[in-house]
Amino acid sequence: MVEAAREILIEQGHGGASTRAVADRAGVCLSLVHYHFGGRQGLLAEVLERENETLLARQRELFAAPGPLAEKWRTACDLLDDDIRSGYVRLQFELWGAGLVDEDLAAGWRAALKGWRSLLASVFESWAAELGIELPLRPKALASLLANLFEGMEVELLAGVPEEDAPHREVLGAIGHLIAQAEARR
Repeated sequence: MVEAAREILIEQGHGGASTRAVADRAGVCLSLVHYHFGGRQGLLAEVLERENETLLARQRELFAAPGPLAEKWRTACDLLDDDIRSGYVRLQFELWGAGLVDEDLAAGWRAALKGWRSLLASVFESWAAELGIELPLRPKALASLLANLFEGMEVELLAGVPEEDAPHREVLGAIGHLIAQAEARR
């Protein structure tokens, strides 16, 4: 049922993800959706939680691996294209939009973003300590800045804004360059 809801969210958006549509796609009785998830909002919150945790685990593994942060940053930036192709970014923004009027979905979305910011904050805190440098912002503030940067880029890429109108890759590359410069000075 969760996979069916995921597919419908990606294909048809939040508006098409009714419990009836999910039950039909999953080949189960409608009552099972309500029994397991308490209804539509519970099911959609579960979709977001599972999708987010899968990708967050991938990023945790990436940043925990040995090697320079500059290389990990480049890999993380390359994964942005995978996340768009996989439908995760569409799913995320469908549920974010729905969360503007549904507190349960908004709570799930806030929790998802908190996980990303926490990961980034810990990465930058460890990195600064390893290099013995002072960051221009507290790690938590830097994590918020970068999380918001990625969110803005994701929504623009999802909407088809071309690179010549908004040079997203240039911005990401410049941040990677700054990271590499700090590492080279070490």
